[in-house]
Amino acid sequence: MKIKYLLDLKIIIFRKVIGMKAVQQKEINSKNNERIVQSKKNSNMILAAFMIFILPIIIIFVGVFIGESIGEAVNGPIMSFKIIGGVVGLIIAGIIIKIFDKSSKIDKNAEKIHWDDL
Repeated sequence: MKIKYLLDLKIIIFRKVIGMKAVQQKEINSKNNERIVQSKKNSNMILAAFMIFILPIIIIFVGVFIGESIGEAVNGPIMSFKIIGGVVGLIIAGIIIKIFDKSSKIDKNAEKIHWDDL
């Protein structure tokens, strides 16, 4: 019982340290009393983090680049076209995130983490 309590305590401390972003790690005891470390990457969390944080930045930069190209092609004010391209890129990124959010599924087998456990 004491070992289980210590292992649970280690898991809670480890969760606090890494923030449980993309990696879950547990220590268990085998039959020979050796410590075995199991790591599991949650690819859904990594994909969601990419879609929310990285993809909009990439799309905004692409929008600015396309706006600059259009501004040079029509001999207009390039800075205005860059701003318009960035805003259009931001709107497109928002639409993509909204579509991704609606199409993502909730994993029933995923470990649920509650604030009281942390």
